Amino acid sequence: MTKKHSRFSCLDISTIGKKSLLVCSLGAPVVIALEAASALAQNGSQTLPPVTVDAPREKPQAKPQQQTRPVTSSARASSVHPSGPRPHVASTPHGATSAAPQVGPALLGATGVAPSPPTGEIGNLPPAYAGGEIARGARLGMLGNRDFMDTPFNVTSYTSALIQNQQARTLQQVLENDPSVRMATSAGHIRENFRIRGFPVLGSELALNGMYGLAPDGHVPTEFLERVEVLKGPGALLNGMAPFGAVGGSINLVTKHAGDAPITSVSTDYTSSSQFGTHIDVGRRGGDHNQFGVRYNGVYRSGGTALDEQWKVRGLNALALDFREERIRLSIDAYHSQEIFKNGSAFFASFSGIGVAAAPSASTNLFVGSNARFENKAVMARGELDVAENVTIFAGIGFLDSRNFGFTNGTQATGVNLLGNYSGARIVNLRGYTNSLSTQGGIRGQLDTGPLRHQFVLSASALKLSQSSEFGSISPYRSNIYLPVVPPQAPPPPIIPNTAFRLGQPYFATDPRKTGETYLASLAFADTISAFDERIQLIGGLRSQRVMTKTFQANTGIETNAYDSHRLSPAFALIVKPFDNRLSLYANYIEGLSQGLRVTNPLATNFNESFPPFVSKQIETGAKLDLGILANTLSFYEITQPTLSTVTSGGRISYQPVRQRNQGIEWNVFGEPIEGFRVLGGVSYMIGVITQSADGKTTGKNAFGIPRWQANLYGEWDLPYLVGVTVEGRVIYTSALYVDSLNYYRLPEWARFDAGLRYATNIYGVDMTLRANVNNLFDHSYWSGAFNDGFATLDTPRTVLLSTTFNF
Repeated sequence: MTKKHSRFSCLDISTIGKKSLLVCSLGAPVVIALEAASALAQNGSQTLPPVTVDAPREKPQAKPQQQTRPVTSSARASSVHPSGPRPHVASTPHGATSAAPQVGPALLGATGVAPSPPTGEIGNLPPAYAGGEIARGARLGMLGNRDFMDTPFNVTSYTSALIQNQQARTLQQVLENDPSVRMATSAGHIRENFRIRGFPVLGSELALNGMYGLAPDGHVPTEFLERVEVLKGPGALLNGMAPFGAVGGSINLVTKHAGDAPITSVSTDYTSSSQFGTHIDVGRRGGDHNQFGVRYNGVYRSGGTALDEQWKVRGLNALALDFREERIRLSIDAYHSQEIFKNGSAFFASFSGIGVAAAPSASTNLFVGSNARFENKAVMARGELDVAENVTIFAGIGFLDSRNFGFTNGTQATGVNLLGNYSGARIVNLRGYTNSLSTQGGIRGQLDTGPLRHQFVLSASALKLSQSSEFGSISPYRSNIYLPVVPPQAPPPPIIPNTAFRLGQPYFATDPRKTGETYLASLAFADTISAFDERIQLIGGLRSQRVMTKTFQANTGIETNAYDSHRLSPAFALIVKPFDNRLSLYANYIEGLSQGLRVTNPLATNFNESFPPFVSKQIETGAKLDLGILANTLSFYEITQPTLSTVTSGGRISYQPVRQRNQGIEWNVFGEPIEGFRVLGGVSYMIGVITQSADGKTTGKNAFGIPRWQANLYGEWDLPYLVGVTVEGRVIYTSALYVDSLNYYRLPEWARFDAGLRYATNIYGVDMTLRANVNNLFDHSYWSGAFNDGFATLDTPRTVLLSTTFNF
């Protein structure tokens, strides 16, 4: 063996206490860490003499390459670098970590990014669980980020790795992994609404980074999302009242930010029947200790869809900036998204006669010639300041300008008989906007009082929505769902109220008049009291919610109705870990709030009566088991929801209470029980009953749109005999359900099968992943659920998705 002289290439200097670690590498693949005096580390002019080492043989230095199939669980789930910082790293059963695989030698203190304290949210994203498809925790509203074993609710947080590997291009495709969620709009419609635990959640009720009113309306581009967090059940204390009173659950979208590792990712994709697209994802950190972060996501996709003769264009530009110092953290998110549907739309159907008509082909287009467009522009800023070791002040503000044009609503086939004939409802051509101003602020901290630890939070939030909706329409027409005719086209609404529409005028030469205004403001306090090393946790809190609404006549702008009321909403929850941290038992009582109303119909017997916000109540118990490689959640719940309905008797109108009760059991599972084999899904059993109706006709009947059984199961397997190849499969099952409150029309059960394949490799030092997915593999057409009382939805036709991703 010969002696070789080699000059040091110094990679990093990190200070630990009064010493410094100088990390250097040689020409050969050898890394040496030297301890030097702190003064030496601070003196940049001093140099080190050559060092003599033993080198077994001389080699040219090669660029370190990532394994074709990484050993770590979460790395196997995605070929992209994680975009969120990982201040806490959870280990997997095989000794791997939830961070991305390290390329090249580890550098001590390479990032230098100041970690966020437990009381902070910015830069404190919960790590991924084994398998990388689900995160270990989620944002629990005002309580901040919490591990799922310390969360007394059923929460699931889907990661960007899962979104990319399944090629989920809409929020619907992400939530098709959840047994508690079903769609309330037909697949491929320009709007996406959902049902969680049987109750509707509108697409305009999504939260963005914990704030209502800022998420894109219509379809949400998934390419700029790091997490999709789903809380099952009401959340008045945690999140405040949803913009339109959703009580079945809440969905929070977490945007991508620059991670500790740089990322440059380029993807090209294909979606049947002829859509092609490109997605660019670039993230970097900079500054003397990486305190500045920037992340950009850009998407363009255009072409024919799986719906007959329909064409779609999607575009997204999203920019995320952040600044993280030792005691202060700031972030800014801005995006512009646009989606254009040309020549048609998916539809909803109501029925007439003695039964439900057979579902037509899922690719059926009843509205050839109609066009629609959504455009969303938003910016939000958040900040956190650590005023003490365990006390953080936080604040946020955001603005949204959302505009919609064309045939975004009213795409219905009404009164379909067994032969498929129907008299189409009037077709409407809409023009509207939503302007939102969302704010929040508060203080979150920890303190110990003897054997008890308190995690307290005081939070205030406000949301102001200004909306407009105007439309032009035509009279009903006749058609058939199996042999549709080209429907007549409705004209756009007039640009100037009370004037006829003139061709050549832009849609928004002037803004349409405001038709509605909503103001939601609340103040809340909560405290988590824990004892015995947090083996027992008691959460209690109270929120004061104010609701103010106004409606205006579109043509004149005259105020037609005003409502102003408030309500107190408490919540309590308990967590007990009887043996160790692997088993967590929990229970909760929490409420959901929906807007009340003031009776403005002068013919009503209770004219001018004002009803306070309606209070939905949930009682839930459950258990969570964390085996490190596999997690299970079992939940038992009951939700009661009161509303009002009109009753006409003897020519007199009155508003009477209506009450619905949903009871259910949920089982959720996720993880990697065997190395290379990942599972995700669960089963839901639910009974929904109308316990009180306005006229007594539906009392005791099944609530519409609620099947008894829902099951979703997704699996991945890294083939041991084909390195880099992963096969995927998913089955979705929904049992029979009633589509109307009178229980006349019952939709049959259905099951859908999806399949996928991906191949990860490295070509000339560049990581490349090829993906192929087929949703609705057997192209089965069926009624999938309920849009609203009496209207059924269709699921997606067979859809092929292909993509190639390069990580530079």
